[in-house]
Amino acid sequence: MNNQTTLIIGAAGNNGVATIESLVKKQDAKNTIRAAVRSADKTAELKKKFPSIETVIIDLDKPETLTAAYEGVTKVFMIPGNVEEREQHAKNAIDAAVQAGTVQQFLFYSVVGAEYEAILFAKQFRAGEKYLEQSGLNWTHLRTIFFQDNFFGWADGVKQGGLYFGVRDGNFAPLNVADIGEMAANVLTTSGHDNKAYNVTGPELLTGKDMAKVFTDVTGKDVAYVSPTPEQTLESLLSTGWPQWQAEGMLELFEVFATNQAAVVSPDGEQLLGRPLTQLKDFIAANKAAFV
Repeated sequence: MNNQTTLIIGAAGNNGVATIESLVKKQDAKNTIRAAVRSADKTAELKKKFPSIETVIIDLDKPETLTAAYEGVTKVFMIPGNVEEREQHAKNAIDAAVQAGTVQQFLFYSVVGAEYEAILFAKQFRAGEKYLEQSGLNWTHLRTIFFQDNFFGWADGVKQGGLYFGVRDGNFAPLNVADIGEMAANVLTTSGHDNKAYNVTGPELLTGKDMAKVFTDVTGKDVAYVSPTPEQTLESLLSTGWPQWQAEGMLELFEVFATNQAAVVSPDGEQLLGRPLTQLKDFIAANKAAFV
């Protein structure tokens, strides 16, 4: 097997770390993992956690910083950040991959429903997908849905006996971040993924009431489901530091969930993993201390 160098863009985020963790388990002497981040502090954190990887500092607003990061790179996994400039960042990363001339596979992190471009987040990610598709590179889209891990952000309410989650009576299937990382690592280390889009959900459709019951069953504390109004949700998100654009984008996503537009369990995730997906109850059990 030829030497491979895999560049992870967005490596310091939860999905990036989960992917590196899975890749390191598969790593051999012929495979180099290169983590691209924005600051020296982040490189130090990643090197401490994963001593065998390479790190590089980039700024996706400054395309000239990407050239060195792509030197000898054969595979790329790009996880666009939580910024309004997602589309431009994706274009800059894709242009750099084309310019490098060595990239054999470009895995792009995206969202379920991107192809419909119905809400802000979908439009942002689909713009990157389309640019990648016409780039001439071998592309793969890994489209994900709302994470189980996001519920850490709702932990204070759960501790006080309420899951305040504004999706009314809608169903969707929350997904585990560690599972996403393992899927990405599998795509990056196996063949047969060129020019494919994988739509990845969690393993089970759950309403807000269902989720609250899971919290109740696992923590042993009564947790009631409360669906705030969109106005209340927006105020809550803004008060905890969310930018206006992102908070409004989350409201759009919640409306998709509330109206059952994402009420589907896809087989793609389990096929990519080769094992069952992590259920919400198992995620909460593994992180029980955060919710009690």
